[in-house]
Amino acid sequence: MAHPTTACTARELLTKTPDDANENCDLLWSALTADSGCAVVVYDSKGRITCANTAASNLLQNGSTENLASLAIHDIMPAAIAEERLACARKVLETGEPMIIDGMLAGRLTRTTVRPVHGESPNEHRVLETIRTIAVEEPRPETDNYVRAKTDDEGVIGKLTAREREVLFHIGRGLSTADIASTLGRSTKTVEWHRVSLGNKLAITNRVELARIAIKAGVTGIER
Repeated sequence: MAHPTTACTARELLTKTPDDANENCDLLWSALTADSGCAVVVYDSKGRITCANTAASNLLQNGSTENLASLAIHDIMPAAIAEERLACARKVLETGEPMIIDGMLAGRLTRTTVRPVHGESPNEHRVLETIRTIAVEEPRPETDNYVRAKTDDEGVIGKLTAREREVLFHIGRGLSTADIASTLGRSTKTVEWHRVSLGNKLAITNRVELARIAIKAGVTGIER
C-alpha cells in the first residue's frame, strides 16, 4: 500500500481555509525573511520598495538597520545599477519567469533571484528579490534565465588601483607578503607599501579583515 506523503506545496498550504491561509502566509514569510539568511526586498515596477527584511538593510546600506520600505531602489543603489535591476524586474513581470543575477552590490559579490508576484491589477504587481553573498568560485546556474550584471557597485573596492586589487586578491588567498612578492615579481617592500595603502584606503590595518573584504567582494571576479 502506498504511504501518504507529508510533502505539500506552498499553494496547498495557502488554500486550505482563509484563516489557515493567513496564518501560513505569515509562517512562510517569516521563514523566508528571518530563517533563510537571505536579504529579501519586494518592490514595484517603478522601484518603490514595499517591504524588506533587516538583512537587506544591512547589505544594501552598509550595516544600517533603517527600514527600506519608505525608499526606492534608486535611493539605495547607484543609478546605473538601479536602472539595470528595474529592467530585469519588468522583464520578470512581463514573462512571469524568474531571473538570476550575479553582480556586486555595496562591495559584495551577490546572487539575486528575482520572482514575479502578481496582484489583482498591474498597479499591484511586485517583484520579490532574494539576495545572498557568494564566493567567486560558485558555479554559474544552469538556466537560460541567468545574467551577469553589466554594472557593479564595487563599494570601497572602487577606491583601489589595479595593483592594489591584485595584492588584496592574494591576501584573500592567504598568501604572505613574501609569497605575494614572489608571485607578482615585486620586492617585499613594494608589496608591503601596497598593503599599507590598502589599509589606509579601506580604514583597516588588520590583515585578516583585509582578507575578509577580498572574499566578500569576490576580487577575482573584478580582475578577470
